[in-house]
Amino acid sequence: ISPRLMSSAQVSARTTAPDTIAGDMTTAAMAAAGVTRGFAGGLVRTGARAMGASRAPPSPPPAAAARRLQRKTFSATAETSSDAADVAGTDPDGGDAPHVPVLMRQVLDAFDGRQVRCYVDGTMGAGGHASAIIRQHPELRTFVGFDVDPLAHSIARPRLEAAAAEARGASTSGRDAASSIHGPLAINTVQSNFRHMRERLAELELIDGAVDAILMDLGVSSMHLDRPERGFSFMNDGPLDMRMGPGAHMSASDVVNGWPEEELARIIRDYGEEKHWRLLARRICERRGEAPIETTRQLVDALGRIPGVKKGRSGGIHPATRTFQGIRIAVNEELAVVEEAIPAAIDALAPGGRLAIITFHSLEDKIVKNAFRLAAGRPQPSDRPLSAWEPQPELPPKIVKLVTRKPLVADKSEVDDNARSRSAKLRICEKL
Repeated sequence: ISPRLMSSAQVSARTTAPDTIAGDMTTAAMAAAGVTRGFAGGLVRTGARAMGASRAPPSPPPAAAARRLQRKTFSATAETSSDAADVAGTDPDGGDAPHVPVLMRQVLDAFDGRQVRCYVDGTMGAGGHASAIIRQHPELRTFVGFDVDPLAHSIARPRLEAAAAEARGASTSGRDAASSIHGPLAINTVQSNFRHMRERLAELELIDGAVDAILMDLGVSSMHLDRPERGFSFMNDGPLDMRMGPGAHMSASDVVNGWPEEELARIIRDYGEEKHWRLLARRICERRGEAPIETTRQLVDALGRIPGVKKGRSGGIHPATRTFQGIRIAVNEELAVVEEAIPAAIDALAPGGRLAIITFHSLEDKIVKNAFRLAAGRPQPSDRPLSAWEPQPELPPKIVKLVTRKPLVADKSEVDDNARSRSAKLRICEKL
């Protein structure tokens, strides 16, 4: 109502009622309430609510939402294509996890309900999967963990011992009292690449057919990516190293500065699956001709911008991702290691024993898929179509059965909590 049309009583009520409220308020109280005196002495809102309790501040986002927000930035999640770095989280043992194991539920299900007395972890890392399996199987008597990285051994050993003590305590309390009479768990940590599994198991007097369960979690871990001095990450500057362990024959610097352009192009194309492989190999050679490329930042600068990449991203990943992946695979001979290790692992299994392998990119998964099919007596893909009139290739002997026809993958909740799991695939076979 316009003040001109209001009666004197209405105008009086309009002007004196707020004064009555504000008259009893001190300046400090008015400031706290978010009001001040306005025209004719009335209360004017200054940002907060004039009357009553102020709104509560918004609650912080849940952990999963915070991690999703973190992944929208240039974080380590895009560092190695499928081998994306883990988002920080907590491990099953409590506390900050140096490496968040992926597909934990699926791995435990693979060995659930089976007697596992001898377990081999081909890629022990920080011991996340191994600790969970030790807890799940109090009947376990022998554990063997392979890792080339001394850091992994220093982190994993205490966690494995704590898991063993917990499992033995639970078994003696009645859950599996019969298993406790067989003695403690023998924990063997082997600083060696799992490509030497056959030889190292023989040294431990574990002959072929003595192992009940084997797990291999391939790829690079956040323990490597989070340490710039290891040279795996292009998000932090560090020496161009990329060796999984100190015993590697060469470093990334040797490859980048010493290999001919044709070989660099090949590994970027075949191992990194990068479509601009020619361009990037040429740029590396041009830059190293000016001065040696000695750090990860210098390598990223040498790669430069890639045609067609918008906002510094290619397919949702950093443009240096695939090149770093290709160089890393070449330095550590990762694909050759997998090809050599799978037959040895299958031979080590006892009848009914299971081999589970987690992969993170198509190159690894293809090797695992074909190796499992070969062991299952399936025909291998031919280079050319075979006529029905041609002699058919002899089928290989069947020594395993495929537990997973298609690979198991992470569910949505795990992907939300751990970005690395989005590209993880688990394949399982069982020894006949």
